[in-house]
Amino acid sequence: MTNETTVQPEQEVIEEQAIEQPTEQTEIDELRAQVAEFEALKAQIAEQEATQKAEIFAQKVEQSGVKDFDKLQPFLDATKLEGDALDELLGILQGMKPKRTPIGTATVGGSGNKTDHQIVLDQAKAKAKRTGSAEDIATFSGLKQKIKQFGGRQ
Repeated sequence: MTNETTVQPEQEVIEEQAIEQPTEQTEIDELRAQVAEFEALKAQIAEQEATQKAEIFAQKVEQSGVKDFDKLQPFLDATKLEGDALDELLGILQGMKPKRTPIGTATVGGSGNKTDHQIVLDQAKAKAKRTGSAEDIATFSGLKQKIKQFGGRQ
């Protein structure tokens, strides 16, 4: 009888453990499913926030009047630009508008100031007009031809 009573509680304990293990495994599986669902929702919220920020970003750029901003956008991370930083960036870009040069001014390497050879040529021209001598006129003509030959104007 003692043998039977000790064997019976052992069998009951084993059966109870067998019943408890699937219950624990089911709870673990449920928790894993909830974690996966949580991660999916978290990613969805992050995507929505990024979309909202991108829309706000586009609206602010449009309102500021900055042109060709899409060329600069690949170099910026719009998600990291928060309110004041975006406004400051747009302010800087608005101030960097190219300045128009008047028609007829030098476009490459010139500031519109007379160069040395132009000054010398003007002096020779003034002397030739003032004196009227053939020698001064020939000097002016020779300087003019040399300047034209080497890429100067006039």
